[in-house]
Amino acid sequence: MQEIALKESDISKLKKYPLEGIWNSESIIYYYKKDSDMNSILIKKLLLTDNKLINKRVETIDKLKDSELSEYKELILPEDVIVVGGKKAGFTIHEVADSLTLGQYLEDRTIPNPTKLETLKRIGELIKRIQCQKQDFYFCDLHEYNFLISKNGDISVVDLDSSSVTKTRLIISAYLTLDSKTHHVPKYKMKNYAQSYPSVNSDNYCYNTMVLNFLAGKRLHKLNFIELFDYINYLYNCGIIPDEMRDVYINHYTDKKNRLVTDYIDSIPEKYERGAYCVYKALQKIKKD
Repeated sequence: MQEIALKESDISKLKKYPLEGIWNSESIIYYYKKDSDMNSILIKKLLLTDNKLINKRVETIDKLKDSELSEYKELILPEDVIVVGGKKAGFTIHEVADSLTLGQYLEDRTIPNPTKLETLKRIGELIKRIQCQKQDFYFCDLHEYNFLISKNGDISVVDLDSSSVTKTRLIISAYLTLDSKTHHVPKYKMKNYAQSYPSVNSDNYCYNTMVLNFLAGKRLHKLNFIELFDYINYLYNCGIIPDEMRDVYINHYTDKKNRLVTDYIDSIPEKYERGAYCVYKALQKIKKD
């Protein structure tokens, strides 16, 4: 990757890029300049200052650019390294114009639920295709704000500098926060709370959790083991998910290899109304009373 040297004063003059949920926990995004086609180029300035960690991210992007994954138009890879005060501080990346984060898209009430489910299915199919490549690649941080959906429905994946092309580096995954009873499931190889070695299992876990979050209308990854099982069985008993899909979620907590729920999304009733978790909790309260 080529390097672009800037001063802190150059960065301070740039306008911040307002896109909810993307990179905001670890970096600041700025408008930088226009390319020859007048598309915006952004700067992702990392808040971390550890040179070793930044070099790891640069190494990851270099490996991805040299792999067959560089041919995937959906993967938005950083282009140049930004150097500030002689130290690597971030990347340039092309803006995906006229798009919403998947989180914003799924909350948009003007978009029908069947369309949203079809988009989630296409994201799963993209993940499945990428997993079939020879490159030993793991997203590591799959969540609703690292996917962008354009107005015409195109899918893009961002924040790929935090992905992994090695199995040895511990990662912190947005949805890999298993309760204390499941920390010892061997397939996650967990060392510390919310940390695991990157794997197909952890990527599939996070994608499946995104789908479950959508069905519930609420983020469910912090539910305890029993509550989650009860809720999954509730979805099954109501005919919202088929038994194969229920088994996929239950197998997250076994030694079996995780599978994607993508193939079962079409089985969800077309007239499904989002927000089943609130209904479930209301029924639980009635039972207690």
